[in-house]
Amino acid sequence: MSGAVFVLGGTGLLGRAVAAELTRRGRAVTAPPRAAFDLADGAAIGARLNALRPAAIVNLAGFTDVAAAERPENRSSVIALNAELPAALAAACARLAIPFVHVSTDYVFDGAKAAPYLEGDPVNPLQVYGATKLEGERAALERNPRVLILRVTTLYGPGRPQRAAYDDAILTQARARVAEGGGTLEVVEPPVASPTYAPDVAPALVDLLDRGATGIVHAVNDGAASRLELATAAVALAGLSDRVRVGVRPEPPNALRRPAYSVLDTSKLNHLLGRRLPSWKDALGRYLRELTVNS
Repeated sequence: MSGAVFVLGGTGLLGRAVAAELTRRGRAVTAPPRAAFDLADGAAIGARLNALRPAAIVNLAGFTDVAAAERPENRSSVIALNAELPAALAAACARLAIPFVHVSTDYVFDGAKAAPYLEGDPVNPLQVYGATKLEGERAALERNPRVLILRVTTLYGPGRPQRAAYDDAILTQARARVAEGGGTLEVVEPPVASPTYAPDVAPALVDLLDRGATGIVHAVNDGAASRLELATAAVALAGLSDRVRVGVRPEPPNALRRPAYSVLDTSKLNHLLGRRLPSWKDALGRYLRELTVNS
């Protein structure tokens, strides 16, 4: 593949990892900041892409604040970014005959299944975020059957520019407990998902792109963990478990509805790549070691 890969959302968590992976492989990358590209204007997007003639498009942009997506004043922005944007990009890529990768979420599922979700399992989102991401998946596939859709979940990693990821928030709270002399850090136990390190997803995404993969593929670190298990592991791997105990607190009665179980099956990914992504515990350990080195 020649020419630049156009990465939308390239300044976000996964976007930075993908841009870095492409650069590491010696590939040309264009990753404009959101302010430089009006993502809500579908017509302008098509015209801009016609002029740029990229080698491929990777769409990592979206309205990802799940709680804020529920607020009526944000509804038009949520629909524009999560549903209309992937549809416009898919159509543009079909017209230009170039690959298109779109990233989606485990929140298209309702969590009622007691085993890891396959790509073809029934979908039933519980909130606006999941519903609009599902709409984006369907619209993209309708406009371009050659689309590759990667579903990810519980992403974390270096350089998160906005809201802290769950494990980062846990470590911040744990260190605050240590500064106070130690104590208990209480977390809710559910949901159970597939904690995923963005720098592990990026190579998989680029490999799938280069191999011409299409359709829906689940791309997450191996294994499953509840919020309680993830918090406990983060505290232990950070060397804080002798001063901070992780306990359980009940989920608030007015909590936003999320799938209680949204572990993603990666059999299809493993077959396409010929390998599994590392376990979530291995990934979390590497991330925490990186934080220590860079602190």
